[in-house]
Amino acid sequence: MDLVMGVRASDIGSTEFLVLHGELGAGKSHALRYLKTQIEKPGSTFNSLAIYVERPRVSAKLNFLELHKFIIAEIGRDRIKVFCANVKEEIDITISELAAAAGFGDEPNKSSFEPRAIEGIKKNNRNMAQLLRRGASQPDKVFDFLSGAIKCDGSEYEGKIDSDFMAAKVLGDLLRVLTSELRPERRIFESVYIFIDECEILFDAKATESDPVFSGFRELINGLPYGLGLILSFSAATALIEAYMPQHLLKRMTHDFIEVPMLEDGQAIQFLKEQLNTFRPVDCPYQGTFYPFSEAAISHIVENQTTLTPRNLFKDCRRVLERAIRRHKLEPGEEITQDLAERILEHRR
Repeated sequence: MDLVMGVRASDIGSTEFLVLHGELGAGKSHALRYLKTQIEKPGSTFNSLAIYVERPRVSAKLNFLELHKFIIAEIGRDRIKVFCANVKEEIDITISELAAAAGFGDEPNKSSFEPRAIEGIKKNNRNMAQLLRRGASQPDKVFDFLSGAIKCDGSEYEGKIDSDFMAAKVLGDLLRVLTSELRPERRIFESVYIFIDECEILFDAKATESDPVFSGFRELINGLPYGLGLILSFSAATALIEAYMPQHLLKRMTHDFIEVPMLEDGQAIQFLKEQLNTFRPVDCPYQGTFYPFSEAAISHIVENQTTLTPRNLFKDCRRVLERAIRRHKLEPGEEITQDLAERILEHRR
C-alpha cells in the first residue's frame, strides 16, 4: 500500500513496477482488487485511475494490442469524453492567460495564441493533448481511434492502432498526458494504475505471443517514468519468474518480489472466524463465534491443510458444511464438531 501511495504526484511520484507472487489461492487477486477499490472509492485522496485486468489473455489472441484495447474498453467511452473536456479546459485557460498577458484578454477570438499554448506542453505530450482537445467536440471519434476501430482523423497519429508497438506508444501517451501537468500544478490524475493478474499464463504461451506483451510493458514503463503503478501477479516461485521474464523487464522492477505468503495456523483460524462473522446480521446471536462450526472443528480443518491459503480453507470448510447438512442431517442451531469434521475429511482421503 505504501508503494502504491508513493506513485501519486503529491507523494514521491515515481513510477513503480512491482511483481506480486504466491501460491494459487493465497490472495493475490484479492489484494489487487482491494487496491483498485481503495484507489477509486468515493472520497479517496488518490485522485487516480486504476484498471484491473484478470489475466493478460483478454481475447483469443495474446499480444499487447489486445491488452491495450481491453484497457481502453475498461476506461470506457464516457471517461474518455470527460478526459477530452478536461484537456480542452486546461489548454483553453492557458490560451486565455496568454491573451490577457499580451493585452488581448477582451478579444473574442484568441485562436492566435493556441500555438503558444501547445508549445508550453512537453513535446512528447503534444500529440495526445491536441488529439484530446480537438476531440472534445467529437469524443466518440477519439474513443474509436484509441480502441483501434478507426484511423486517427487528424495529423496527431498516422493510421490505426494495429500493432503492439503502436498500442504501447499510444497507451503510454494517453496515460502520460492524464498524469502530467498541463498547467502548473494542474493534472487530471495524480497517478494511474494497471494491475494484471494471472501473468503465469505468459510462461505457457509461445514466445511469439508472450514477447510482445513483455515488450509492451517495457515500453509503457519507459514512456511513463512518473505516475504509473504497474503490478503483475504470478502464481509462481521467484526462480521461475526470473527464468521466464525477459531481462529488460526484470531490470526495470523498482522493488524486490513481493510475496503473498501462506497463512500460519493462528492467522488461518482468525481469518475464517472473521469471514464467518462478516456476513452475519448485526443482531445475530452467533456474532463473534465460529458457528456453524465449533472452534475445535475449525482448528482441525486448519491443522490438516497442507497449503494454508484462503482458497483451500474455503474449499475444505464448504465441503465439511455441505456434507454435514446433506449426509449427517445437521440442523439449524447445531454445531459441526471436531469429530464430524474429521470423519468428513477422512472420507475424502
